[in-house]
Amino acid sequence: MRFPLAATLLLAALPVHAEPVTVIVFDASGSMWNRLEGDRSRIEVAREVMGNYFISRDPQTPLAVVAYGHNRRGDCGDIEVVTPMGRHPGAGQANRLVGLNPQGMTPLTDALRVARDQIPATAESADIVLITDGLENCGGDPCALAGTLAAEGIELRAHVVGFGMRPGEVDALACLPDLTGGKLLEASTQVELAGALQQIASTPPPAILRGISLVAVAAETGVPLGAADWRVTDGTGLLDLRGERIDPFRIDLADGQYTVAASAPGFAGQMTLNVEPGMATTVDVPLTELRPEATLEAPDEAPAGSALEIGWTGPDAEGDRITLVRSGAALGDPLAVTLTRRGMPATLRLPDETGTFELRYEQYEPRRVLATRQISLVAIEAGIMPPGVVPPGERFEAAWTGPAGPKDEIVLAEPGSPDTARITATQTRWGSPAKLKAPEAAGVYELRYRVGASGRILARSPLEVGSDK
Repeated sequence: MRFPLAATLLLAALPVHAEPVTVIVFDASGSMWNRLEGDRSRIEVAREVMGNYFISRDPQTPLAVVAYGHNRRGDCGDIEVVTPMGRHPGAGQANRLVGLNPQGMTPLTDALRVARDQIPATAESADIVLITDGLENCGGDPCALAGTLAAEGIELRAHVVGFGMRPGEVDALACLPDLTGGKLLEASTQVELAGALQQIASTPPPAILRGISLVAVAAETGVPLGAADWRVTDGTGLLDLRGERIDPFRIDLADGQYTVAASAPGFAGQMTLNVEPGMATTVDVPLTELRPEATLEAPDEAPAGSALEIGWTGPDAEGDRITLVRSGAALGDPLAVTLTRRGMPATLRLPDETGTFELRYEQYEPRRVLATRQISLVAIEAGIMPPGVVPPGERFEAAWTGPAGPKDEIVLAEPGSPDTARITATQTRWGSPAKLKAPEAAGVYELRYRVGASGRILARSPLEVGSDK
């Protein structure tokens, strides 16, 4: 709160918005005519001190003044709002106090209640300053009222200045500042009263705490990330709020600047948070995706239906895998897959399809793609070179060429039979030439190169079984 000397006192009362306000509760009861040292009455000294206070305070800070005991003798209802809440020139308030004529009772509890009613609902904080030379004498309970004030929705402090009271007498009103965070002061002279008001005026207003909900979101997409670990600090190093696996992170913060750091599985980030009036109560905290490095090494093209060895680097975490997918396919829709835990290089059994596809290193937790590489699957050729006439029931060898993919076979079958038919077969993984046994019945048969991935026949060649004579 500022206290510059006012150069212009022509301000009118203006509407009060969301800001700190002050209410003065002034004792104008009959006892204020009692004398102080120097043969001046309490009311004379108080008028002068309060006049200087009004003139020296910032007229832009909203103020109200409530007085009691100045209109009627013996009337506990003698309470008046001398100055309603607003922005007022200081000289005008000083003149109002000059017109107060002490003569009545001390209904300070009800006067404090009237003061509370002067505080606008929009006020962020409020100070009620009671200046009294005596205790409640109208049956009110100031301590009960103090409990009510302490439970208000705004930050409200009640200060008490005992003026001209017996030493320690003002302690009976200590419950007011004790329960609301205000000050309890004693003054017996003009200098002490002015000092008490200055001490109250220089007290920083209470911090306004705002309820904030922090939500972790992906920086690139804005998609909420769910539970996160949080840390909120301020520049002083005194504030350090933490939360683990929370969504959202709900905290109360005073106006000011803070640093918010957060992490969620696979994401982390930090931002500056400015807490100020009118801000949104839910704040998105953008986190950057943490992508471990991963690479894939493979040829630009490979035979469709073959087995492909792929070099890779990556985190090799539980569930990580190398996949082949159609370009742009969603996660979880692979054409071929192998886990990284099976070692490096990884071996994929390629589909028997031609076209452009995508190799991926897929992380399992969180589910995402760490590396990609384009690859073309091309049509493959195969051939079978049968021996001459093979005696019935004898073993023979037939050289072959082809992709040698997983479960690829050299098959002996009846000519014209379905591609799935076979008399005997051997897998290409055993190498070339293929070793087979001829049927017992003489005749013309067919050797076939069959792709294990699809059952497609890549090559056919006749085989004659019979006498070589």
